[in-house]
Amino acid sequence: MSEERREQERFFLNLQAKISYRHTEDNSEVIDTVAANISSGGAYLTTSHPFPLAAKVKIEFNLSVEDLKKLKFILSMESLKKLTGSNLWVSTNAIVIRQQENGVGVIFDTDYQIIPMKPATPDQ
Repeated sequence: MSEERREQERFFLNLQAKISYRHTEDNSEVIDTVAANISSGGAYLTTSHPFPLAAKVKIEFNLSVEDLKKLKFILSMESLKKLTGSNLWVSTNAIVIRQQENGVGVIFDTDYQIIPMKPATPDQ
């Protein structure tokens, strides 16, 4: 019987995500994907794009404030109050630790940015 080794609780949120990967100095690409499951320490992203193990990638997730609270990213209560009712992009660096046919497992760097999304304005 296998034993669960994760320290953080996993959530199956199916978040819209983007993976940026630089192959060389002059060659980089952005891949649209979905985070099939996520915790405050890492994620599993569905993609058929092959990434080498230990590749450094940048990941951006689109999530709600409620999802952000579930993931326990470190934010002050004051910061959370300012974000209420908004959708956000969370941007972080990560390292590929597992490659499978339908996706990659990554662990997050502790340095991340949270960027509120601006609401769409109707045409005038």
